[in-house]
Amino acid sequence: MVEEDVPCEEVLIQINAAKSALHKVGQVILEGHLNHCVREGIEHGDADKTISDFTKAVEHFSRMT
Repeated sequence: MVEEDVPCEEVLIQINAAKSALHKVGQVILEGHLNHCVREGIEHGDADKTISDFTKAVEHFSRMT
């Protein structure tokens, strides 16, 4: 888009749309992780490690914004 001399405002709109889409993907992945991996880890594994790992995942996700 930049090479095609598209107006800056349009480029920024597209960047924001891509950022929003990636954020949504992150939400879906985090929700899936919670519903499957975290649940499994708490029910059948090491609850403390599972919670610690999930906390790290949330921290990584929160840095995306």
